[in-house]
Amino acid sequence: MANEPKPKQQQLQVKYEDMTARYANQVVLTTGQEEIFLDFSSGIIPDQGSGVSVLPIHTRIAMTAGGVRRLYQVLGQLFAKQEQAAAAAKTEAKK
Repeated sequence: MANEPKPKQQQLQVKYEDMTARYANQVVLTTGQEEIFLDFSSGIIPDQGSGVSVLPIHTRIAMTAGGVRRLYQVLGQLFAKQEQAAAAAKTEAKK
């Protein structure tokens, strides 16, 4: 076991193409046999005339269950760091 080769580190260049940020206030999750779909919307639009509200979807992301699991873990870590920073700032402000 001590002589096992170490995995090679691979360089990665992130290339942003056609980057348009869109605000999403709502997300609808649906599942297929092998993937999970995240449908994003900026919010519900009420229609006063017909009485039927519409949720326009502007972006759909399809991910595997493993990809969603990793996203969940990373978001959890980011929220924990953000909450710690906010608590530290609040404590510092009281001094």
